[in-house]
Amino acid sequence: MVRSLGRLVKCVALVGATLLGVQSAASAQATASATQLHYTTAIKQFYGSQYPITGRLDLQVFPAGNIRGYYHTSFNKLYIPVVGGRDGSYMWLDIGPSSIDLGLGAGPEGKLHLVGMVNSDDSFSGQVYPETAAVLSGMAMQNQFANPQPTSNDQYIFTATPTTEPAPTPPTP
Repeated sequence: MVRSLGRLVKCVALVGATLLGVQSAASAQATASATQLHYTTAIKQFYGSQYPITGRLDLQVFPAGNIRGYYHTSFNKLYIPVVGGRDGSYMWLDIGPSSIDLGLGAGPEGKLHLVGMVNSDDSFSGQVYPETAAVLSGMAMQNQFANPQPTSNDQYIFTATPTTEPAPTPPTP
């Protein structure tokens, strides 16, 4: 009885170790199969801007269409997390939340939401929607949904051009 209990424990341990190994291998394979993309970026007002906000976007695009990576503006080299997805030529990204002002009124704890299309040369462009901490925390509801009327300054265009220059050193976990 004791011997069969010992065998049972050994079998369960062996099966558990095998399953953990398979799961680790699957995670490593999924990360290895992701496509690495690097872009130089510019954010400008819809009706033109003399000085666009420039930066860099380093992404991993997975076979299922999931996207993750980092964004950093040229003036501040902080790594800001990016998540999103891609379906054919349609792409959407959330940049942030960030501990710094991203330059469009999406200050600390705010984020930028991007919706755009990928071109045949792998560049992409789209509209940027700043989401401030007040919007994200529900402050608009406390103010009886009082939203100021949009002006031309509230519309932003995001453009990204593929680059081959080496990426800066990523943060260590």
